[in-house]
Amino acid sequence: MTGLKNASHERLMKTGTYAAHFYLTRSTVSSSNRGFQEVSLYRVKLGAAIICLFAFAALGGDALGCSITVASDGSGDVKTVGIAVDKVPAGNKARCIVKIKPGRYDEQIRIPANKPYISFIGEDASKTILTYKISNKEAGSTSAAYATYIGGHDFHAENITFENSFGKGSQAVAVLVEADRAVFKNCRFLGWQDTLYAKNGRQYYLDSYIEGHVDYIFGQAAAVFENCRIHSKADGYIAAPMRFAATEPSGFIFLNSTLTSENTEKGVYLGRPWRDYGRTVFINTKMDAEVRPEGWHHWLPEREKTAYFAEYGSTGKGASPNTRVAWAKKLGDADVKVFSIEYFLGGKDGWVPQNASHAWLEKTKPDGKLVTWAEVFRQSPEWYQTDEAARIGDQVVLYQKVNGGFEKNVDMALMLTQAEKQKLIATHGDVSDTTIDNRTTYPQVAYLGRLISASMKKSSPPNNFTKYKEAFFKGLDYLLESQYANGGWPQFYPLKKGYYSHITFNDDATIGVLRVLRDIAKKKDDYLFVDEARRAKAEKAVERAIPMILKTQVVVNGKKTVWAAQYDENTLKPAPARAFEPVSLTAGESVGIARFLMLDSTPSPEVIDAIDSAVNWFKANSINGIRWERKNGEHVVTLHKTAPPIWARFYQIETMRPIFIGRDAVIKYDVMQIEAERRNGYAWYVESPAELLADHPQWKDKIARK
Repeated sequence: MTGLKNASHERLMKTGTYAAHFYLTRSTVSSSNRGFQEVSLYRVKLGAAIICLFAFAALGGDALGCSITVASDGSGDVKTVGIAVDKVPAGNKARCIVKIKPGRYDEQIRIPANKPYISFIGEDASKTILTYKISNKEAGSTSAAYATYIGGHDFHAENITFENSFGKGSQAVAVLVEADRAVFKNCRFLGWQDTLYAKNGRQYYLDSYIEGHVDYIFGQAAAVFENCRIHSKADGYIAAPMRFAATEPSGFIFLNSTLTSENTEKGVYLGRPWRDYGRTVFINTKMDAEVRPEGWHHWLPEREKTAYFAEYGSTGKGASPNTRVAWAKKLGDADVKVFSIEYFLGGKDGWVPQNASHAWLEKTKPDGKLVTWAEVFRQSPEWYQTDEAARIGDQVVLYQKVNGGFEKNVDMALMLTQAEKQKLIATHGDVSDTTIDNRTTYPQVAYLGRLISASMKKSSPPNNFTKYKEAFFKGLDYLLESQYANGGWPQFYPLKKGYYSHITFNDDATIGVLRVLRDIAKKKDDYLFVDEARRAKAEKAVERAIPMILKTQVVVNGKKTVWAAQYDENTLKPAPARAFEPVSLTAGESVGIARFLMLDSTPSPEVIDAIDSAVNWFKANSINGIRWERKNGEHVVTLHKTAPPIWARFYQIETMRPIFIGRDAVIKYDVMQIEAERRNGYAWYVESPAELLADHPQWKDKIARK
């Protein structure tokens, strides 16, 4: 971060932002209580300058992509905030200012992950109110019970009230923030239970007001609340932080803030750990609230050993260091440094919210990113017990059709609005496009299986647990029903005319299904809940598929090679698909087929021969001395003597020559001869056979010892 400071120094001097920079630096190097008290004095002296300069940095100062005025009375560009967000182009790289005139905007608002650099700017937080009424009971999960959702990184808000008007009785989120580098200044967050879901990423709140009753500031973000008023509306808990490990950089830091309360009888807890390692620290906080003498609650007794809760320099009637729980951390002067704004929010990119110009934000990739559908299987085992995992599970259930299948090319982790959910429900009966193509249906079944198994480990499974099981079994029954008698699977089911009915190995379709069915048949951990009748059907389906795989291995001049991408469902002969996918051998998918066959710990001689033959083919048809690289936005082949071997996606069966096909369906033998759109939009070369060749000797040794 030193480089960032030095690079910023001259710019700050020239633009007049040196005062703000000095304020920030002073606050972060303070290592004593006196030092932090000095910070407060500097705040008084520099307050006016900081407010102006903070707005300059937050709004960019360098570039403006668009400006949209929202006014409910029709005097602006649009009448609703949602329409304004819709007008922001996806992937925008210049800040878009959404000016919101005074009014009460009753709508569920979503800023998706693909719309960064948006600013909501109001004139007066008490008069510009974004509100919506929704609860956990209605939405199905706390993550879905949001009034406003912020997923696009580098979001800024100023002079805005975020409200969930549901009231008592359920979790009801005013704003859910999982955008990295999000900033809120002079904003209000109104609700009762679970008001502010600081879910992920890094977040900075300045001069803001947050109210609630139970766990009303919660999540897994790294968030700093500076000079904020935190108001408890009754007995309850202020913070509910989540961390899965002590090494996670997340937590909540309250700096120079004030706690207040009303309608309290027994008092307010400062916080409790939502997960084992939850972390919250109050620094120089004026505790005018009725804080319970013990200060903190463990949630579960075993979390006393792992939670990180601490105070430093607390004042006011709620400050009581001598009566706090014994397991709370004791902070010294030196310990406070790591909770400074610059250190705690700096991350890998060195983000400093007060002086990060748009030019810096645009050229500096943020640390955080959202969990997409492509990444749900890369999460830690604990993640599947979280509310976020359940929210995605609820959406999987919504996307499922009545026959148990799913449509392809859908990011099922992308946050939905209530209106979008209703549209999905209305289309449940349309099964015309349910498929296993592009890794569809079997991943949804696998995800639900993992979610169910994780839920069973919790002391009380979620309310939607039954729905997950119903959806899982519907999906599994779809996979079992759609299998041909000869052991293969069509690309689409119900069957569609054309190549869609072919047995499909392309994009690992058939093999993906078989891997899930095999895990069910073998009673893997994620599927222990599956009933015996379905488990037996899964086992039979796998047994039926093996002979089909062996029969479809292409033989040329009496020698086994690898496999094609599609096969005629009746003759089991290689078949074409789209115009640019003629009959050919496919290297990438053949690796998946061979690896699936290698899962059998006691393979038959026929299976061993099929695998050995495929390996020999890969050895004989590797391409050496070239790289498939992207240069200046274009994929090109370049010569490199030391390049590791690669393989073409398609090989001509008769000649074993790599082939490439554009939209004109004319076979070329040089990838550079096809149009740029197809050359750049398709995986014409693969590297995965190299790993198969490396693993094959160990596999041979393993089965030889059986």
